[in-house]
This record gives sequence, structure tokens and C-alpha cells, in this order.
Amino acid sequence: MSGRLVDSMDIYFVLGAGFAAIYDYILAHTLFCLVPAFFIAGAMAALIPKDRLLPYLGKDSPKIVAYPLAVVSGLLLAVCSCTVLPLFAGIRKGGAGIGPAIAFLYTAPATNIMAILYTGSLIGWDIALARIAFSVVFAVAVGIAISKIFPDEEEAAGSDAFKKNAGEKQSSRRLIYLFGALLAVLLVGTRIGEEGPKYGLVLALLAVIAWIIKRYFSR
Repeated sequence: MSGRLVDSMDIYFVLGAGFAAIYDYILAHTLFCLVPAFFIAGAMAALIPKDRLLPYLGKDSPKIVAYPLAVVSGLLLAVCSCTVLPLFAGIRKGGAGIGPAIAFLYTAPATNIMAILYTGSLIGWDIALARIAFSVVFAVAVGIAISKIFPDEEEAAGSDAFKKNAGEKQSSRRLIYLFGALLAVLLVGTRIGEEGPKYGLVLALLAVIAWIIKRYFSR
């Protein structure tokens, strides 16, 4: 009888641990990671003027400009392989060529700031530097290969929001404010472990985002 009781308690413990892991995953990787990334991607597609992006990341941009910019953009973001997908879709809809977009998709999760710091502190800085070097080389090589196999169409993919906002004068300052606040939500939600400070800062940042939208953007 006691053996069955112990077995049932073990089962309940395993189930409880499983549900706790799902809860932590939803909070850490979905609510505070994927959701902000989707909003950032939507803001990219709807607000960044196409004519500002195409000279640097478009299909006709010089490779010596497009690929280093895509790689550096990936290095500066602390995102995982799930979070980078909406961002990749955002720059693609914004008019970025398939090659630079693939380079960004490859480098962002592999060589972002947090990944390199963790690698260097836990394994060694020689490994961290090798990780950066090989990731960048492979990202550029894969991006160029993909652009040759699947060339971009004559008219780069763009969203309807770009066409609707084509005649609207965009303010660089308001975009910096909005994207800075959205990235701050992403970083705070994924890098702060304690729930109290995390929730407080996220709520404060959401209030800031609401104010920015009301102050600088029209319906």
C-alpha cells in the first residue's frame, strides 16, 4: 500500500514539475520573447520607410555593404532562434534581399551579445571568438548561396502598409523611440530572472510605448 502511495506521489511530482516547466517556458519564451518580437517585426513592416532600407539591404545593394550590416545587426540583438524569425520576416517584408536577410537570420541567435558573453565566460574567449568568426563566415556564405539559388523578384516583397505609408513623412526620432522601447521590453523580459522587477519594468515600458504611440503616431 505504501509502495503505491509513493509511486502516485512520484507521478504527481513529475506532472507538477512538467507543468511548472511549461509555465516557465510560456513566460520566458513566448510572452516576453516571441510576442515582443512579433510587434517589432510588425513595426518594421509598417513604419520603416522602404526607401531607407533598400539602399542598404535591398537585392541591388552592394554586397560589401549589405552583408556586413546584416551581420552587425544580428550581433547587436540578444535574441534566440525562435525570436529571430519574426524579425527576419519583418526585414524581408521591408524590402531586404534574401541573402542579407538570411545572414541576419543566421548570425542573430548564434553570435548575439548575450550568447558570446555566456560562451566566453563558461567555455573560454578563444571559443567565443571562433564562434563569432565561423558564424559570420558561414552566414555570409549561406546568404550568398541562397541568393543565387532563389533570386529575388524584380519587385522586392513589400507589405501593403508600406504602400499606404509611402507618401507619409516619417520621423526618425519617433522610430528610434518606439523601437528602443520595444527592444527594451524584449531584453527586460528575457534577461531579468526575478519576477517582481521584471513585471514592474515591463509594465512601465508598456506605458512608455503607449505614450509614444499616442504622442508621435496617428491612427
